[in-house]
Amino acid sequence: MLKAVLDTNVLINGVQDEASYSFRIIKAVIEGKITAVVNRQLQQENRLKTSELIKDQGYKEFLENYYYKTEFIKRYSHENVVEWDEEDNKLIAAALDGGAKFVVTEDRDLLFLGEHKGIRMVTPQEFWRYYQENEEGASSDWQDWMKNLIGK
Repeated sequence: MLKAVLDTNVLINGVQDEASYSFRIIKAVIEGKITAVVNRQLQQENRLKTSELIKDQGYKEFLENYYYKTEFIKRYSHENVVEWDEEDNKLIAAALDGGAKFVVTEDRDLLFLGEHKGIRMVTPQEFWRYYQENEEGASSDWQDWMKNLIGK
């Protein structure tokens, strides 16, 4: 199963639109299709920021389901990869320690980094596309039918 670290901004942006890539990713974690990895520092940030910034009680309950489904790992890595925003290093540590291949974020500092030790920093849209193309199981019958119809 595909493992990823979701930045807090992804959780917050998911509340804005149920059709958003952020919301789809969170929902896929809840459904057990994607594994979200967190360490203590990231989990604390997630809970603190979302409780402060999200007012919709239904979405808060949705996030509680997300928190329940995350894979909690101990933090062993202490690399200083993002020197200009050291708080971002907890995301990379979670990915390294949890075996995640992606950090999903809207944070420009992390996106600028691009990749570190095989971990890709991607937007929710980029991650969702990768997930659909590579992990969502064999393409559905209708997707196969459409590909045949348009000749791809």
